[in-house]
Amino acid sequence: MKLRVLFKQHRNKSFNYKPRYYNERKERLDSLKRQYNKVSDVDYVPKRRTSFREDWKTQRKDLNDKNSRVRLIVILVFLLMAAYVVLRFFNFEKLLNG
Repeated sequence: MKLRVLFKQHRNKSFNYKPRYYNERKERLDSLKRQYNKVSDVDYVPKRRTSFREDWKTQRKDLNDKNSRVRLIVILVFLLMAAYVVLRFFNFEKLLNG
């Protein structure tokens, strides 16, 4: 009986080895998901599309009003310059007196 103990084979030691692999791309993707999941907790606002349409119409109207003001100012400046040139360089007194 003692001989069995002498020739007994010992089992190999087993370790709880779990191989690890670091995937930088996956980590970055997970962090972005967590970040945007926090942001997406905002309440849903219905009729968002109509709001966009109304905003677009008001922006368009404001742009047209601004363009018409600029156009009016340019025309007034041009007319004032033309009147100045006519009054400055043409003697109307000579034309009227003959």
